[in-house]
Amino acid sequence: MFRMRNTFTMIHKVKNLVIFETNCHMKRLLSFCLFITIVFIAKAEVGVEVGAKAGFNIAHLRKFSAPENYKKRVTVGSDIGAVLRINVHKNFAVQTGIEFTQKGQAWKRTIDSAKIVNKQVLNYIQFPVLAVGKVGSEKVKGVFMLGPYFAYWAGGYTQEAVSVEKMTRDESHEKYLFSKNDRRFDVGLVTGAGVNVKVGKGWIEVMARHQLGFMSIASKKSVAPNLFNCNFNLSVGYLYTIK
Repeated sequence: MFRMRNTFTMIHKVKNLVIFETNCHMKRLLSFCLFITIVFIAKAEVGVEVGAKAGFNIAHLRKFSAPENYKKRVTVGSDIGAVLRINVHKNFAVQTGIEFTQKGQAWKRTIDSAKIVNKQVLNYIQFPVLAVGKVGSEKVKGVFMLGPYFAYWAGGYTQEAVSVEKMTRDESHEKYLFSKNDRRFDVGLVTGAGVNVKVGKGWIEVMARHQLGFMSIASKKSVAPNLFNCNFNLSVGYLYTIK
């Protein structure tokens, strides 16, 4: 009985330690992004723009192997965020912000007239730090961006849907439960291109972006240790000039 009590106490301590380390990583990440933002705002010569965007992701996991008799499929998720763009030159800016973005993977199997679709949706809080180039007139500009993102896997869910003759017969939806083999921090590369159209005191922006994760979402001890986020994103937003 005494040994069991010690075991439970040890498990509780380890759990608290993991939570503490996770919170510390998040605080460091937020502090870094805030520092970068303050530095570039201080150097802004042309203007500062703030705004919001919304769109969707088409996502999959690189090096994912579908279960036997299943085929890999992409999954579609939401992408929303707040944007801060600091113009240091009329043709160059630095952009950051905070985003809620859904990534993941889907896989499908067909048995006679029944179709089974499974998907795992990963909810991330993401902080991009992007170099932005702009070319064009005072009314319409082409926009190009490149830079890293820093992301934290905050949650998610798994889903299975069974349909027969295009009618859904059964569907299950479960909250994702993290394990010790999950890696919740990701760093990757963002590339993007789009167009800005002048409307009022700001810009309507239509943007296509590709995001490539560099860190596996699973540890080396996992059954599938090499799984990397990869997604295409399309969004529409509005940037208001405040400076």
